[in-house]
This record gives sequence, structure tokens and C-alpha cells, in this order.
Amino acid sequence: MDNDFIDEEFTQLTRRGLFLKGGAAAAGLTVLGSPTAAAFAAGSATNIKVAVVTHGDTGSFWSVFKKGVDQAAKDLKSRGVSVTQVYANNDVPKQVAGINAAVASGAKVIATSVPDASALKDPLRKASNKGIEIITVNSGLGAFDSLPTYEVHVGQTEDVAGKGAGKQFKKAGAKKVLIVIHESSNSGLQQRASGVKSVMGASNVKVLTIPNAKSDIPGTKAKVKAAFNADKKLDSFLGLDPDVTIPCISSVPKGTKVGTFDVGGSIKEIQAGRMLFAIDQQQYLQGYLPVVFAVLFVTNLNTVGNGAPVLTGPGIINKANAAKVAALAKKGTR
Repeated sequence: MDNDFIDEEFTQLTRRGLFLKGGAAAAGLTVLGSPTAAAFAAGSATNIKVAVVTHGDTGSFWSVFKKGVDQAAKDLKSRGVSVTQVYANNDVPKQVAGINAAVASGAKVIATSVPDASALKDPLRKASNKGIEIITVNSGLGAFDSLPTYEVHVGQTEDVAGKGAGKQFKKAGAKKVLIVIHESSNSGLQQRASGVKSVMGASNVKVLTIPNAKSDIPGTKAKVKAAFNADKKLDSFLGLDPDVTIPCISSVPKGTKVGTFDVGGSIKEIQAGRMLFAIDQQQYLQGYLPVVFAVLFVTNLNTVGNGAPVLTGPGIINKANAAKVAALAKKGTR
């Protein structure tokens, strides 16, 4: 698929790993008592508990993410890995409860999405203070990298992904784009819209925020149709989730240039000519990789990223590569 995109003595063991000189690696002796050392010491346990806690639902996007988590748990089961999963469906108290339950159950690593950092600040700080390694997934880049046991973010850089969408529209000759934000508190969606604006120009982008848009598709379609009726300069539409984008295709004027974030059922729409492109953040990887990173950290003190995210996207799916991706989507991994 096309993608539009220590040489010092050991000083400390922090959220991003070891800093060594030459072969000096007596990590356990140097940092005994630190939260991260506690997590490392737990690596000798036969049961490695990993908790995956997200704000997601069970729709077309998160079902692929879950496939990644499930496969990683299966692949690593022989190494004593057990994985619990919570999909809070934008219910903040439920996500907070999921994190607290992971702490109480003795999880060694928590991988969590962070749509709203302020809401998760306290439970994640408590988890980190207990020596639990923290990995953010999908959303929350930079939100918790000051925590002592924070390791890495796995996902895509949302503003860069937004720029990718903007470039696709610009290439297609779009003049003005309507963007629907379907989760009002999700900072990642705001960043996507900002990325589009940086390419198209702020005056050529209209943002329509519809809280809980996915739970009221008829209402969402009506709002999208009204927006196009009210602004005749709009000639393009960008949804930030295929479960929103695809139903709204019938609500936009004929000839409207349509794009979406994430895959879902968008491949068929692309092949049929009803959609130009989909921004693919490869959420299967977002589910799979954190479990692998968790096990490698607990058992071998391996860290990744060195302060930078592990990027899973963006990639562009269009008519040129849609058939190949479609074959993989049938397996539920794209």
C-alpha cells in the first residue's frame, strides 16, 4: 500500500528506556525502587497481565483493532500473557473504571487510548506511580509522556494524517470541504481537521461537530444535508469514521468529492466510484503492537520509540490499491 508519508554512562531508567555506556547494563542494580524497576522485577512472573482500555466501540474500526489485540494475545499466550480488554464506547466513567480495574488486578502494562487527557489524568498517574508501564494507542500522543513509566504512543500523527486528506482533496480540485467531527471531546479529531485546514486554507473548510453522531445516523445525515443546502460553495465531504461517512454519501449532492478516515466499508465505495479515498491508520497494528511491546518490556526491558511515536499511518487507500486491501479486509485485519 502506498504511504503518503548513548554514548554515556548509565544515568537513569525512565519512561523511555535505558541510557547506557558501552556494555554497562546493570539496570536492575542501578534503579531498584523506581516504578519502572518494579515493573521489570515483575517480568519473572509466569503470568504477564496486559490491560487494553479504549474509548472505542465495536464498530468497523475498533473491531479490526480488537482483532490485532486478540491475535497478539494468541501469539504470546505460550509466554504467559493474558490480556483484558475494555471498549468504553465514549463512556468516560467506564474507561476510567477500566483503568482502575486493571491496576487493582495487577496489570503490568496498560495500553489505553486518550481522547480526553484531563479525564484520564488521575487514574493513569496512579497506575504509573504503582510501576505500571503506560502505552497510549490511537489517540493521546504527547498527553502523558511526563509519567515516569510512560513508554510510547502507537498510532498516527493526526495533524499529518489530516494534511494527507487535504492533499487528496486538493489534488482532486476540491474548493470547500465539510468535515464532520463525531466525538466532540476527541482532540485527535480536532487535529485531523486542523491538518486539512493547513492544506486547504481555513476559509475553505467548514467543521460540523455532531456529538455522538454514530448513535443517531438519521439525525447526522439530516445535519449534513442541511449544511450543504446552507452553503452552496461546499463541494467536498470528509467524515472521520466510515460509520459516519458512508451513510452520509446519500445526503450530499451528486458529484460531491467524498473522503473518509479509516477503512470499514469504504473500500467498496472507492471501487464503485462513490468515494475518492480513505486515510488508513492501520488499526490492526495499534491493537497488536502494544501487546508485543508490553511483553518485551516486562520480560526483557526492551523499549521503543525513544520519545517518538511508533507510527502506523497514515496510508492512502484509493482506486489504485483498493482491490488488494479489500482482500485483506475480508480477513478482518484491514
